[in-house]
Amino acid sequence: MSLVPAVIGLVVGIVVGLTSTGGGALLTPALILVLGVPPGMAVGTDVLIASGMKLVGSGLYSRRGHVHVPTVLRLAAGSLPGAGVGLLLLRSVPPQALDGFLRAALGIALLLAGAATLFRLQRVDGPLATTTPKTPVTVALGFATGVLVSVTSIGSGSLLLCVLALFFPLSAPTMVGTDLAHALLLSTAATLGHLAAGRVDFVLAGGVLLGAIPGVWLGARFATSVPERTLRIGLAALLLLTGLNLSFTRGAVRPAAAQEVRR
Repeated sequence: MSLVPAVIGLVVGIVVGLTSTGGGALLTPALILVLGVPPGMAVGTDVLIASGMKLVGSGLYSRRGHVHVPTVLRLAAGSLPGAGVGLLLLRSVPPQALDGFLRAALGIALLLAGAATLFRLQRVDGPLATTTPKTPVTVALGFATGVLVSVTSIGSGSLLLCVLALFFPLSAPTMVGTDLAHALLLSTAATLGHLAAGRVDFVLAGGVLLGAIPGVWLGARFATSVPERTLRIGLAALLLLTGLNLSFTRGAVRPAAAQEVRR
């Protein structure tokens, strides 16, 4: 198997370790644009990879007491059914139109993620909200996240963190830990759905994780020595440019490149 997936995983892992965002928003487009993986397979494989990364991250934050369990459960009450709705939506799309649909959906999700990353640059370190939203509101926010993640693999980090910052009175570490714990549940549910549909490549996922796991560790280790604002501006620009590329171009997927990776 080629080393390219591991290199991609390493780069994405470092960004995630440095900024706590950008996993799905960077990895899925990289699988499509660099390796030529079909969009449907890229989304399904990415949520599997995300499950592995979130398992490690949420475990670390949970041991430190930085997970707000009630918020996780309320979000999951909406996001898990939302994931099911998203998977049903994908099933309703004709097979010959699926890759084009996912390419457009990914482009829109990336534009939202880039805008959300820029927004986070403007917020103060403390929480913006003073009271926790009512349960129906939290469930509704979770539902929207579940649909988005199951369809595009994007949103459990870059978008949901902005939602938590806006509407939940949580400290910064608890915000990240809560997001990771919820993302673990959501990514696992989405993975099962994509697996049942045959859209998960275990070999490719393993190759990416070989680079992603040490990448997250390296990024977290050097997070305090690199200007976060500069990193987030660069990440936002990359997400916006990639989103525009996927939204307004119809680049052909290169199956031969994807097959080469698996050799």
